[in-house]
Amino acid sequence: KGFTFTFQQKKYICKINSELEILEVRRYDDKLQELVNITESFTTYYNRTLPLCAAENVISDFGNMPLSMGFQERYIVGNTYSYLEDNNFIGSNYLLPFYEMISEECREIFNAKYTDARTLTGMNCLMVVLMSLAKIGDSIMILSSQSGGHASVKPICERLGLKVSDVPYDFQNFDLDYEKLNHRLKEGQIDYILLAPSDIISPLEVNRIELGNTVLLYDVSQMLGLIGAGVIENPLAGIKNIVMFGGTHKTFPGPACGLIMTNNDELHAKLETTINPIYIRHTQMHQKVSLLFTLIEFENFGQAYQEHIVTLANELGKNLKELGMDIAMKEGTYSKTHQVFIRTDKNTMNRIFENSLKYGITLNKKNKELFSGSGIRLGTQEIARYNWPVESMKDVAQIIQLISEETVNVRKLMAMLNGLPQKKIQFTFDEGVRRSFGKYL
Repeated sequence: KGFTFTFQQKKYICKINSELEILEVRRYDDKLQELVNITESFTTYYNRTLPLCAAENVISDFGNMPLSMGFQERYIVGNTYSYLEDNNFIGSNYLLPFYEMISEECREIFNAKYTDARTLTGMNCLMVVLMSLAKIGDSIMILSSQSGGHASVKPICERLGLKVSDVPYDFQNFDLDYEKLNHRLKEGQIDYILLAPSDIISPLEVNRIELGNTVLLYDVSQMLGLIGAGVIENPLAGIKNIVMFGGTHKTFPGPACGLIMTNNDELHAKLETTINPIYIRHTQMHQKVSLLFTLIEFENFGQAYQEHIVTLANELGKNLKELGMDIAMKEGTYSKTHQVFIRTDKNTMNRIFENSLKYGITLNKKNKELFSGSGIRLGTQEIARYNWPVESMKDVAQIIQLISEETVNVRKLMAMLNGLPQKKIQFTFDEGVRRSFGKYL
């Protein structure tokens, strides 16, 4: 403004502007291409991996449908038992039926009187349960990390101002030391016991805990699907003062959110009125509807799927043992869950892990007493989701043996990896069922 330009100057300015516009377009093209590249890298990697990580699973196309149906952007305050339209978000009454149906499904699958699906992840679920029930200064006993408990539990409890001590554990039997625990409960006031097993080949016999007035908070993230299918005992069935909760994406093949269940009226009342909207505002409704779809899928196919998980775990354990590996056992069984423990020296553990990184095998290494010092944790829930045959566990075991060796026979390893069964999700509805929802996608 205030300047006059010659024709040549104007022409030069137009040229610069044009070049800047081209650079801007190229800049965005480059970003889009980068997105394409990293997406392709991700999908290529996971398409070729041997998935043995005990903490991961895959969702079916049926379970994934609600993620693109427009639920994510919508809000609702309240749950099945506390919803009020007044002072709520307009349109939330159209979301309420999904919560109500989740509660119905969990009553059917888990025999749960009360269900809350509003938490966002397994760890968010654990924190919200603690914040809703416990107060600063309460005493709580937890499953230590060395005993297979989740490593985040202790710092979370301490941050919330709770007095923390470890639950006695029997490493020989892969279970709690119930005699010592019950003595401790009788000896002094313990407000809560929080069990969050991350490494577990046999379910804890929690019905042996003489709770009295102590409340059991049981994080069953690793075993949720097995409990729902009746493959292992449901803790809700015989314990009065218990809250059972966990993440929904391990043995239960759903989205990454949290699920809280109890049959206790008093505990439910405390949870119901504090979770939302106090601790959570946006409940990520698309994940909740995805959970509902997966619950309905699980009701139809869950038992066969979960039984196959345990069958594969034991077959894998047996084949690894036959190859000379030290496989943990309890009562003559390699696993009553999806997990298999390989006990190794530290060098072998690190070698297996480093080769897994190199050749695309997902698993976990463990430095803890539960593994007699060090070892590898395997999980069969994802390969069971693909309905891999029992016979394929022989090849999987040989692959683990190959990457444990100081000199890897790469040609043999790659041939075996390439010869594994395909990854096609099973135990789900067919394309015809999915097509009936097509107009909502």
